[in-house]
Amino acid sequence: MSRRLYTFKDCRAQNEIDLPNKTILKDRDSKPLIEDLNKTPGFEHLSRKSRVETEMVKSSEVIYVDGVPVAFKREGRFVPVLTNTVALVKLPRITVDMGAVPHVVGGADIMAPGIRKVEGSFGVRELVVIIDEKHGKFLSVGRSLLASEALAATKKGKVIANVHYVGDLIWETIKSQVSSHSGS
Repeated sequence: MSRRLYTFKDCRAQNEIDLPNKTILKDRDSKPLIEDLNKTPGFEHLSRKSRVETEMVKSSEVIYVDGVPVAFKREGRFVPVLTNTVALVKLPRITVDMGAVPHVVGGADIMAPGIRKVEGSFGVRELVVIIDEKHGKFLSVGRSLLASEALAATKKGKVIANVHYVGDLIWETIKSQVSSHSGS
């Protein structure tokens, strides 16, 4: 009869707890952040008395207001997360054909031939939301490389840089936290 000796690593592997690495901001830090967010279309409803948390995901800082993810900040700019439909409906919409969907949700930039419809007016480097033509679901948030008139007239080439899409690291972080809290 052989006895198995246990090591510290054996115990640690079984009892490992994955805690979210969110930082709760103090009022003096959260108020200026909320004021900056309130200047962005779609975020006007946020209260300065809300509980604000941040979480670093690679080079982006995801912002949670009262436990709900609302945006992330990358390179000094706010981008609404795909679960924040209140902000997304206020952005200009780009409808893509169903053939483009797997590429868009895979992180590819949006090419002119895949675009079916352009709704709203926007300038160069402004945020737009990408939706599919069949279901109208939000697929990604992108930054326009052309103004809306030029984009509608363009027939080839890259026209929108994909910034945040279904399945990226920010999406996975948000979805894993939402699903782990919804079971109660």
